[in-house]
Amino acid sequence: MFNIQNIFCRAFWFYVLTMPFAAAAYAEPVTPVDATTLGDKIAEIVKTIGMPLGGAILFLAVCLIAIKMMLSGINPDRKADAMSGLFYVGLGGIILGAAMFVAGAILGIGQKLQ
Repeated sequence: MFNIQNIFCRAFWFYVLTMPFAAAAYAEPVTPVDATTLGDKIAEIVKTIGMPLGGAILFLAVCLIAIKMMLSGINPDRKADAMSGLFYVGLGGIILGAAMFVAGAILGIGQKLQ
């Protein structure tokens, strides 16, 4: 049965499925890129986005644990639960730092081999 919702749905999917063909007509040709350019681009993205985002997440986690400890009052069980979360935040920070170190070392070795 043709109702207005069915017509709009079909028109939307027709538009979505035919858009790549229309875009390809106006697109410039793709230039080939070597692996070193890709590696440099990934390293740049990690430095500009990954490091600040990871630091912000760690900072927010520590702030949330501090708030949780303040709200727990004098109850030692709730404070112990909050402090156990601090261990996992520290562990996550160590893993993040180690991953960044290993990635930097591998990238440095790769650049020396060129």
